Amino acid sequence: MSEAAWRLVLAGGAGAAALLAAAAARWRHRASLRSASATLDLSGVAGRLILFTSAPCRSCDAARARLEAAGVAFREIRHADESRVHEAAGVAAVPLIVARSAGGVEAGRIAGKPSKRALRGLLRAAGLL
Repeated sequence: MSEAAWRLVLAGGAGAAALLAAAAARWRHRASLRSASATLDLSGVAGRLILFTSAPCRSCDAARARLEAAGVAFREIRHADESRVHEAAGVAAVPLIVARSAGGVEAGRIAGKPSKRALRGLLRAAGLL
């Protein structure tokens, strides 16, 4: 095979790899959206602001850092320590931040690494700002 033909084959392989990577990213994003909209059972879980995490998880670390930087009190529920709580609540993906109003009603949630703007909106909706 000529050098030009090999370059064409390699370029096609790189393109296919890029398409597969994009499809995988889209699938993960859709999975996080499903977990963000699924009904959670938080009965028996104390706290107005709850962070569900697992380890190792860079996005979980970023979510924890964002909450700490915001200066709000939150409860972190690590899968390694409290897997039964994750399963009973129906948490499908982490990180997941759930905020509740003073009355205990869910005010909103953020699945994945939160932006500053999204976190501010969630805290406002829960009456925590």
